[in-house]
Amino acid sequence: MECTDNFDDLRPFYDSEIPAAMRRIAESPNLANVVAFAFPEGALEPVKERLLSIRSADEFQRQFVYPLLMKVVHTTMSGFTYGGLGHVSLKEGHLYVSNHRDIVLDTALLQYVLLTEGVDTTEITFGSNLISSPFVEDFGRSNKMFKIIRGGSARDLVCNSMRLSVHLHEVVAAGRSIWISQRDGRTKDGNDRTDQGLLKMFTLGGAKDPVEALSALHIAPIAISYEYESCDALKAHEIYVRRIRQNYVKEKGEDMKSIMTGIRQWKGKVHLEFVKPITREEIESCRGDNANELLRNVAHLIDRRIIEGYRLYETNYIAYDLITGDHRFSDHYTDEQKKSFETYMNRQLDTVEGDRSELYDIMLHIYSNPVRNRLTLEEDAG
Repeated sequence: MECTDNFDDLRPFYDSEIPAAMRRIAESPNLANVVAFAFPEGALEPVKERLLSIRSADEFQRQFVYPLLMKVVHTTMSGFTYGGLGHVSLKEGHLYVSNHRDIVLDTALLQYVLLTEGVDTTEITFGSNLISSPFVEDFGRSNKMFKIIRGGSARDLVCNSMRLSVHLHEVVAAGRSIWISQRDGRTKDGNDRTDQGLLKMFTLGGAKDPVEALSALHIAPIAISYEYESCDALKAHEIYVRRIRQNYVKEKGEDMKSIMTGIRQWKGKVHLEFVKPITREEIESCRGDNANELLRNVAHLIDRRIIEGYRLYETNYIAYDLITGDHRFSDHYTDEQKKSFETYMNRQLDTVEGDRSELYDIMLHIYSNPVRNRLTLEEDAG
């Protein structure tokens, strides 16, 4: 099936295309809202002038995106930290595979780290379902976004997977890096799990031997942790509705609501950890009786890396103790922190409809599941 030849509507803009994109962004009425959030009052015209002078994606990120991210970090977090950068070689390309808690911020904070360190940023993948306007598409593709097409026929699904896989391999082979989440859609329940189908997609555009194809991507997992879970009440409500109706149909504009909630919501402490990349030897050791067993074992390996790198906060330990009814982790938090978290939970649940006790239980599991995952990992290792 020949379907790898159409990238022009998916790939990031070439630098030669950036000036035209900057003109469209500068002329868009949506720009005013972005400027009002991130820049001083009265900055709209100066920002427009600055945009029109930009000639590359790197300039766009440094002069426009970085100030946006600084504003998010300084106004919605009590602290942002990162670690493990020494685990990855910045002289070679990587496929960064990250847990996915926030639609925009997971990958944006990776770019923030790299910009802060003064090193090359990565390309990012972004679902077409989230591109709500020409402004969003121009902004994203100027920000090194590769668009993933969602939906379509079975043939479309195969072709789109092949296109994405070929692009991933081309980027990494050229010594650049690209970010992708470990699964389609965000983790809603606090259980970070890699989709085995994602690993299958990784192999489509590489060598015929899946071990060679996966090894060529230099897979480097990333764990991002939020003290206060992004869109926690919205996630709890979605899980609640799924339990009642067995399916969940998004309302018009819901994705954009989640994007803006994630950006503006208080997040407390946030940590991004670069964990050890997956080596060829580790992938080789994952071979089994068939290709599916290999993919399943590599997915579990990525999961273990992310769970190990996930930073547990007081909110996680409090939620675990509240669910279990004991005080196993009481030395990780104070009574005041516990009361504050319970107050926060109730305030968040005031924003959604449904059975209060069930929603409360769902939210507790969202926060406690990372602790359960760590305990399970430690038990398996022991």
